[in-house]
Amino acid sequence: MIETVSGGDETLSGDPLFHARSVAVVGASAKLGTIGGRPVKYLQAYGYRGAIYPVNPKYDEIAGLQAYASLSAIPGPVDMAILAVPARSIPEALKECAEKGVRVAVIFSSGYAEVSGDGAAAQEALAESARQLGVRVLGPNAMGVMNLHNGLMATFSAVLERDHRAGPLGLVSQSGAYGAYIMAQGREMGLGFSQFTSTGNEADLDLGELALRTLEDPETRAVLCYIEQIRDGQAFLGACRRSLDLGKPLVVIKVGRTEQGARAAQSHTGAMAGSYETYEAVFRQCGALSVGSVEEMLDIAQMVELGVRPGGRRTGILSISGGAGVLLVDACQAEGLHAPELPEAVQARMRAHVPFAGVANPVDFTPQVLNNPDVYADFLEALCEYEEIDTLIIFLAHTIQYEERLGLRLVDETEHALKRFGKPIIVVAQSDPGTAVSRRLREAGIPCFEDPSRAVRAVAALQRFQDLREAYLKSGAPTSPVPIPKADVSTEQKAKRFLAEHGLTVTREALATSRDEAAVLAADIGFPVALKLSSPDIAHKSDIGGVRLGLSDSETVKEAYDGILADATAGAPESRVDGVLVQEMVPPGVELILGGKQDPVFGPMVLCGLGGVFTEVLKDFVMRPAPIGIAAAKEMLGELRGFALLEGVRGRQPADIDSAAKAISGLSHIVAGASDWLQELDLNPLIVLGEGQGCVVADAFIRVSDTESVRPLAS
Repeated sequence: MIETVSGGDETLSGDPLFHARSVAVVGASAKLGTIGGRPVKYLQAYGYRGAIYPVNPKYDEIAGLQAYASLSAIPGPVDMAILAVPARSIPEALKECAEKGVRVAVIFSSGYAEVSGDGAAAQEALAESARQLGVRVLGPNAMGVMNLHNGLMATFSAVLERDHRAGPLGLVSQSGAYGAYIMAQGREMGLGFSQFTSTGNEADLDLGELALRTLEDPETRAVLCYIEQIRDGQAFLGACRRSLDLGKPLVVIKVGRTEQGARAAQSHTGAMAGSYETYEAVFRQCGALSVGSVEEMLDIAQMVELGVRPGGRRTGILSISGGAGVLLVDACQAEGLHAPELPEAVQARMRAHVPFAGVANPVDFTPQVLNNPDVYADFLEALCEYEEIDTLIIFLAHTIQYEERLGLRLVDETEHALKRFGKPIIVVAQSDPGTAVSRRLREAGIPCFEDPSRAVRAVAALQRFQDLREAYLKSGAPTSPVPIPKADVSTEQKAKRFLAEHGLTVTREALATSRDEAAVLAADIGFPVALKLSSPDIAHKSDIGGVRLGLSDSETVKEAYDGILADATAGAPESRVDGVLVQEMVPPGVELILGGKQDPVFGPMVLCGLGGVFTEVLKDFVMRPAPIGIAAAKEMLGELRGFALLEGVRGRQPADIDSAAKAISGLSHIVAGASDWLQELDLNPLIVLGEGQGCVVADAFIRVSDTESVRPLAS
């Protein structure tokens, strides 16, 4: 995928998408404010050092460059072609690209899958043609690609009408205009970008591959992604893994969170939006930092650009305002950071300077600093020297901007502490990019946030990334799941037998085909028992009265058997019935629901949540890409809002959390190993018994992908 090109400027070697040595603009215009003219204008304005070839038979020259009637008329090789021509001209233009040896074509043209069914067909034909011709395609309906380090501006975006500084931030966006807005907002914050790629309709190059290629660029230290719909889930997961490998955060905004938003995303991209919960599960498990706003994305980007990474979750808070200190502590706790109380010796050291200061952590050095700036340095030194503090957040309010002389002094003291102790320091203060104080903060490599909560969120996000990376590097890349042969799982009994063969504990049970046999089996299993209809056509047995619980003697078992068959005949007369399942009643415990599915984007997924009413009403569940290990399964359980039920509340015995985590992990391997035939799986409930007593699958349903295993119930 990443190629090396010999010869030429070494800054124009490597991936041709970002380092093309020559660019042809097919459909170039002498009107440099038009879509066909802007790429020529921007390539020249940003100092692109490769060859620029305008292609348009109407012109002899454009912007001082010789124009050519066709690609074939260009005397030298062409790495990249920008196709700024109508959609009807694209098929022929692609053929000319292949004949010329063009390696990547950037297609501005619209009118494809984003507008109609006919457009979608035309886009598929374009993709197939590109594959056969051996030309990689960005687009169609793309705004193009930029590399600010070498001036390769293959775009018509007006964002380049203002100067942009090259920096370490890559940007990949499924919306060209919104991606440009992110870039413009970053510019106003003083941030610099390495590459910006607008993906367009992704007939060929998609977001996952583009994110990966951007991560691989040596000039890039983080990649920001605006996502509407991921088409190739495995490519995106590969980018996530590479992000963890390289230690380069992948920061994502996923739109289409609501049903209405998902419809809007589908309309815009010509793709069907998937479950937002699935996306969030993938982001959380695989290391992508999911944010809810551009502001939050660029806050993280600021820290990455300045090379600031949190040293751990233990946070020291130093503030000129007691109220701001409390706010910061609250924000830290909400985001999973910790503000440990300082030991008495450290507190006494600070009280010696300001007896009325609050010094437990948060540390309030008070406005006394206006009279004696040395107070700030002394307090900062005391916090930095304390080994149980990993990261410092300092609130300086408006003071450093309004009192510039004092502000510069405090920045100097902060930089001195940063260099001496090496602990990450983040400042919260009024920001004004044009002032001497703001310039000094940036020169010193100290991030500055105007809002305390924003500072804490950025620190916490990068700490999560570091924790995930550490866990990933310890465990290594996930191994391929062991394939599981297809099995007959058409009834609850058969499904549970299959689960038991793969390591899960299921209820003791047997199938009865007569009322007398049911009574005998119940006596063998031991009262009380449950009876359930066994049918390959009915998944939700209770909907038609196919379940009886807590049967305590033979007569009630016989009556229940007769009642179940009668209800099945009335409620689903066309359904096949194998008999009635006689099952042990599991002792009371915490009920979980475990599930698995084959997601159309990301493949195998595993789910866990609280069972019973909590499933339908509270929707308290979490998901992960499968397979996962036991540690990840424990993390899933810990994320449930009702996790306290498993820990034991109101005098309840703690549940066997280890056993539940083992069941979740085992189920995830089943879902992944049987992904070619197992479409959906429900264990509801999995009853988790007391600590050390295990857990039991009380009910199970498995749907396979190549047959319709469940017919609708009769009305």
